[in-house]
Amino acid sequence: MTEQFLAGPPDEWSLGGPGRAQRIVLEAVPVDPPGMVAEQHRAGLRAVRAALRRAGSPVTTVGHRPGGTPLVCPGGFAASLTHTTELAVAAVAPGVRAIGVDLEARFPEPRLHRFLLDESERDLLWHGDRAGLRRLFAAKEAAFKALSDCGRAHGGLFWRVRLRRHEDRLWARAGDQYALIRDVVVPAFAFAVAVRVDSPPAPLPRLFESGTTAAMAAGRSAP
Repeated sequence: MTEQFLAGPPDEWSLGGPGRAQRIVLEAVPVDPPGMVAEQHRAGLRAVRAALRRAGSPVTTVGHRPGGTPLVCPGGFAASLTHTTELAVAAVAPGVRAIGVDLEARFPEPRLHRFLLDESERDLLWHGDRAGLRRLFAAKEAAFKALSDCGRAHGGLFWRVRLRRHEDRLWARAGDQYALIRDVVVPAFAFAVAVRVDSPPAPLPRLFESGTTAAMAAGRSAP
């Protein structure tokens, strides 16, 4: 998987529309054997420091809040980290409130769609396949990290972050806060980055509310 990832996403992404694109620096570092927590932690720190350096930060030291999310970064930069037993990946963006990243190598159990997705997400974003569920899993995890301080909305549970597609872009919401998501999917993994957005497109609140209303109605009519 390591080689496939390193050959997958570029080391920089641009996330957003014309005139408002956000630069995202990605850094991947292999995890040393045996791939336990200590090795993953060391690889993650190397990845974050390298990404901050490439993003232009004069300081590359990061800290952790209780719970580990989000990372405490130098002023003017946001960072997030994900890792498996083989690979650590950091995402750094200058000038944003928050960013989230997630890498999923395993397929979720198909039956988990019952609580991972709401009715609208199942109808509009998922086609019943394992790869599609893994992709949405990664998108929600990344968005949850970018919206980590919206605990009153998601209760600390990543699957309560809602997803909708607008103008061919994937968006997430928790409470009244939004994140824009970009992802890549290959046979070996699903990878997603989410950036907190302060001024989302005007139709988004209505789009999310209409989906929620439809899901609630479907739940009331279910036997």
